[in-house]
Amino acid sequence: MNTYRKSAITVGLLFLTALILNPIATEIFDPILNTPDYLDKAYTCRNLVITGNLLNLICAIAMIFIPISLFPVARKNNESLASSYIVFRALEGILFIYIAIKSLSFISLSKVYITEATQNASYLQSLGSSIHSEIYWATIIYIFIYSLGGVTFYYLLYKSKLVPRFLSIWGLLAVVLLFVGAILGLFSLGIFNRLPVMKAMVYFAPPIAINEFVLALWLIIKGFNSPAIDFDASKTDNKL
Repeated sequence: MNTYRKSAITVGLLFLTALILNPIATEIFDPILNTPDYLDKAYTCRNLVITGNLLNLICAIAMIFIPISLFPVARKNNESLASSYIVFRALEGILFIYIAIKSLSFISLSKVYITEATQNASYLQSLGSSIHSEIYWATIIYIFIYSLGGVTFYYLLYKSKLVPRFLSIWGLLAVVLLFVGAILGLFSLGIFNRLPVMKAMVYFAPPIAINEFVLALWLIIKGFNSPAIDFDASKTDNKL
């Protein structure tokens, strides 16, 4: 198995890791942290909160390593775009880690709330609301950065023909739709005025999620199909 095939499989598996684990993580802790009585639940259900956020930390690591695994192949077509994609994905991963840490802080806050509810209930509720607001804005910024990174990634795929063009075009259009959702969320317009950001994003995220799933399977099963890569590989074989 040559370097390009290994790179394609690695990138595909990393995409699947992030795609599968993040929804699972959300399903685990969302019913605990995004309910009116989250200060009562977070500490008593701390094992679930910790498990969900550990899964999200794995997602963050996968995000960071996607462009790193892709770089040896992508740089041969456009090194500046490949490098930019690493930067965007690194920022995504950092924000994801930040969100996970903030979510874990609800455990400590909940513990204090349960033991000292009669003394500092109002203050702790205000602090909890503040943390929720930080997570909201960090999530919106994350979606913006993800969208910019997505445009870079799919434009790189489109130019290099590393995968069929229909996947690249589909990805570009899906990222634009997600960016529109981020704009609406930024100004609390439309459904973002009445739904939490992640629930509202259900109306904008499926096209890119499905695209990444199909792309991941394509990379694992088919690999890269660029003529430039085939040519480069043949040169290497001839030298050997």
